[in-house]
Amino acid sequence: MRVHLVKRGNKFQFCCRVPVDVLPYFPRPLIRKTLPAPDEKGAKLLATVLEYKTQQLFLTLRSAMLPANVRQHLVAVYMNSMLSALEAQATGQEFTGTPEDVTGASVIFDHYAAAGLDWFRLNKSINKHSPAEFAENRKAISHDIAQSYTRILADTGEGVSAFLMPELAKTLKKRIKIKLEPEDCQQLSLLLTRQDVLLNRVEEQILDGNWDELEHQRERVNRLLTTSFYDLKTVINSYMDYYINSKPNVKPGTKDDMAVECRTLLDIFGSIDINEFNTMAAVTKLKRTLLKYPKNKVQRYGDKSIHAIIKHERGYEIIGVKTANEYLKRAKAIIDYAGKEKLIQSANVYKGELFRVEVAEEEQRPAYDKRDIEQLVDALCTQPLWHYGEPKPERFWLILIALLHGLRLGNITSLKKSDIQQTDKGTWVFQLRTGKTKATVRPVPISDILLLLGFTDWVEELGREKLFQDTSSSASAWYNRDEKHHAGFEARHVTKDKGKCLYSLRHSFAGSVFNLTQDFKVTADMMGHSTGKAVTARYIKNLLAEKLKEITDKLQVEGLDLDRLEQRAQELFFTT
Repeated sequence: MRVHLVKRGNKFQFCCRVPVDVLPYFPRPLIRKTLPAPDEKGAKLLATVLEYKTQQLFLTLRSAMLPANVRQHLVAVYMNSMLSALEAQATGQEFTGTPEDVTGASVIFDHYAAAGLDWFRLNKSINKHSPAEFAENRKAISHDIAQSYTRILADTGEGVSAFLMPELAKTLKKRIKIKLEPEDCQQLSLLLTRQDVLLNRVEEQILDGNWDELEHQRERVNRLLTTSFYDLKTVINSYMDYYINSKPNVKPGTKDDMAVECRTLLDIFGSIDINEFNTMAAVTKLKRTLLKYPKNKVQRYGDKSIHAIIKHERGYEIIGVKTANEYLKRAKAIIDYAGKEKLIQSANVYKGELFRVEVAEEEQRPAYDKRDIEQLVDALCTQPLWHYGEPKPERFWLILIALLHGLRLGNITSLKKSDIQQTDKGTWVFQLRTGKTKATVRPVPISDILLLLGFTDWVEELGREKLFQDTSSSASAWYNRDEKHHAGFEARHVTKDKGKCLYSLRHSFAGSVFNLTQDFKVTADMMGHSTGKAVTARYIKNLLAEKLKEITDKLQVEGLDLDRLEQRAQELFFTT
């Protein structure tokens, strides 16, 4: 976090320039505060606290500000009501109001415009002037009002439409969940008063027989009314509510990720117009920012703006391309939602804009060969499976499951006793409930080798629900390298090939399955891969566990010494 600290004489001061967008809230463009600290170290500590509080204040002010596009929409609705009333007055027609807009402001402004027409009719009935005299009188009144409002704006900086604000604030809060702060009311009143000046000048020209300015203003207002007033924050809040209520079975972690991604998009763009968010310029800005986005931003920088981080911080670790793509996917989902809600009319520009992802490093790992498997079996049977902490003999099963079933490490470490089940036909299976893809969630028939070694007996006698004490991270660290980056179990006892790791067992399994079946579809199912086609997906899902069991039992794993493994299993789990 950047600390704004300066020294004046023998005193330290906290200095921070006020951002332009919140400048109207401050009497001066610079915040200064003398720090009661005797040395620079103490001053930095106090300045850090003030920096955090100041940034929080800026965030609060920004969240309380009426979005510019909503403000623009309200001005357009006001002008629409007043111009329609002017036209009705000039043509001698009845003013019936304007179409109600989603904010409800049109009803308030129509009543105000109608009241003005009532005053006009009353004034005309009282003063018995000829049409020409009345027109001249109206011109003079319009001219005087325009001049008067202009002086008020210049001298006091206050609007004359403040009386409309309480009812407008109540309507906006009820209809579109936007709260008008006092500052918002003051600013909006100023804008409406400026429109009143313009409207009185338009009326002057109409009374002179010139309708050009009225037509010009009508075109401008119609153009503004066809533009969505919805800001990104409003749409995101609506999208989040839709997401949570339409996907009740989504995991809490997935919902948290969604919320983080939405907050990040708001941090990057601010509450811009939703149409502006759906432009190629916005796509480019998002991609440019994501390529510099820090890893673990909140933990490292707190609420500091991403733009401030990119501008002032150096040497931080950035997020990966896959993570960056999640934000692009979320942006696309938000625009899809906005399209369904008819909040935008244009096509979704985020479609097809993901970063190209290279093949993951683990996907390029070479498979274990016969020599590696022999070394692995020897190590499992002769070497300690833990060095400190609680005993972890179950790592024996963990490695064998990876070798004989090719399961991902995360699937193995998340297994529970209740996931070891028997089908109606007596086939023992791992019931995988979560995974990297939908295809991962499936029953996996347990190899006869594991059954012969006593795996199900061990599960039955286990005194805890979770089969493995390790997480996927701790198991990977033990096998591949420890937290100090020292050689792990593999490098010490199996192979020195740095290209190989625990994931290599999955590649070995895949090769064995394909060599046996020569069938990509069956191999994909055994691996828990999605083939991406609906017909294939149905075929895969309909494969019975018993059929897959036949394939599992036919697999030949070269280098496997069952006698030694059985002896080791007895030693670890069944010897009292």
